[in-house]
Amino acid sequence: MRAILPIDLISKMALVIWWSRQYYQTMKFLNSAATHSRTGIRTILRWNKMTRALNILLIIGCVALITVVAFVTWVKPAGRAAASAPQVKTTTLPSLPPLDINSSFILPGGGIARRLQLKTNIPEQPDDKVIEYVVQKGDSPWLISQKFKLKPETILWGNDSLNASAGSLKTGDILNILPVNGVLHTVKEGDTLEKIASLHDVTVEQIFEYSGNKFDLTQPPQLKVDQQIIVPNGTSPILWAEAQAPIVASSGSIGGSSKVPNLGTGYFIWPVNGYTLTQEFWSGHPGVDLATSFRQPIFASDSGTVVFSGWDNTGYGNFIIIDHGNGYKTTYGHNEANLVQAGQTVVKGQQIAESGNTGNSTGNHIDFRIIANGSFVNPFAYLP
Repeated sequence: MRAILPIDLISKMALVIWWSRQYYQTMKFLNSAATHSRTGIRTILRWNKMTRALNILLIIGCVALITVVAFVTWVKPAGRAAASAPQVKTTTLPSLPPLDINSSFILPGGGIARRLQLKTNIPEQPDDKVIEYVVQKGDSPWLISQKFKLKPETILWGNDSLNASAGSLKTGDILNILPVNGVLHTVKEGDTLEKIASLHDVTVEQIFEYSGNKFDLTQPPQLKVDQQIIVPNGTSPILWAEAQAPIVASSGSIGGSSKVPNLGTGYFIWPVNGYTLTQEFWSGHPGVDLATSFRQPIFASDSGTVVFSGWDNTGYGNFIIIDHGNGYKTTYGHNEANLVQAGQTVVKGQQIAESGNTGNSTGNHIDFRIIANGSFVNPFAYLP
């Protein structure tokens, strides 16, 4: 519209000038004709005045037209300049990468960077105090240790009452739970920090400076009989003593014959279908505990000969041992009922028992173990 405005205006003004010129020529002709009439003198005077007025109007109109054209011509480039002026571009800041709370980085100077935590972790127990825990149904030393992020041995070394028997836990027992892996040492007559440190394979400083022991660091340590000292990262000469498999030869449970046929394949299957792992293989428990429902079927892990089926007084309850004849044996403990007898041959996958809670047990489960050439091995290394 701005580009068309000057041309349109000029054309209109030119039309006005043309019309005015035609009008002026017409008046001139009439004026000439009027000079031949008797009344021509008055007419001439009148038209002369009108002619002068018309000329003045034409001059004013031309001046106005020139002014308007000049103004429009001046404004139009200015408008173009304003329109074509470069617009200020808004700078878009680059978006930040997604927050990675696990990313690690190195601080200038080689400092140690701390990973970002989006929430505050509130510990379930004090960092330097011993707390008590009531054994629940289905608990095992390993399961309890997992709850508190400790080693299973720490459960033993914090409780003299366990008497080094991993299978002696009972529902309702009260256990000491240490704040760190290590030993809870009860001071006896003649004990010193040097003696305690040597016994548990740590330094005196580790015991003396540990905040949980509340020693006055400005004074020599004073020990009292029956005082409990936390030995962080300490070990103990007391180890878990698991119940051992019965001596089959002395029981006469296979009819006096010590020779069994080689029936095993060397490949094992899980003894139950559907389970929850409640205890892994570790130094105090050379097998796995699998929580089950009451009377859930138990199957032979491989083909072999039953060499023991009966009650075990060391803690296994109703217990079964299968000799596979190839250097391997498997054991099945805490059964509610044994469905096979000593001397009987079984095939892989055959039901041999019903799961239960007999012997030293805190809930329905099966204690399953694999023995290779007389030594317990981790079942996870042999099961599919």
